[in-house]
Amino acid sequence: MNKQSSSQSPNGLRVRFAITFVVIAGLLFSVYTFPYAENGIREGWFAAYLRGYARLSGHVLALFDPSVTVLGQDIVGRYNLSIVKNCDAMEANILFVSAVLAFPSSVRARLVGVGVGLPVLVTLNVLRICTLYFVGLLLPGAFEFFHLELWPLLIVAAGVAAFLLWATWALRAGPREPNHVAS
Repeated sequence: MNKQSSSQSPNGLRVRFAITFVVIAGLLFSVYTFPYAENGIREGWFAAYLRGYARLSGHVLALFDPSVTVLGQDIVGRYNLSIVKNCDAMEANILFVSAVLAFPSSVRARLVGVGVGLPVLVTLNVLRICTLYFVGLLLPGAFEFFHLELWPLLIVAAGVAAFLLWATWALRAGPREPNHVAS
């Protein structure tokens, strides 16, 4: 029995990947975007998450601008930023995680993908927030372009590139699915 006949066809794997990706992404986007009750547990968790992003970005910014402080979700300095939903690059994170989890590879490879890829995307988003601070401070007329046009494109492109790099590694790292044992 050859290896090709013991596994799904390439088209079958592509369809399975696409369906699994859509289901996982749909579930994660539903959790992320579903309305939540004011002052509810989910709102509290999400506000804490955004405050964490503000603190992390504020610590990095303070290395370059000692006037920077963080108050809740607000970065206060010579240019003020408020970290709100959609400033967290969650959409790109969800798409990346969904693609990694849907890809036909081992659980170990998927854990490596998420464990390495998400911190890279978070770091890139902190860089985005920091550059937006300085763009707002030094080139306020360009802020909207950087905030709404350039950085979203770069974050999504980075997520796609991270997935493609990981998928290439995962294909080389080991079997995609358990092999059938010939009897």
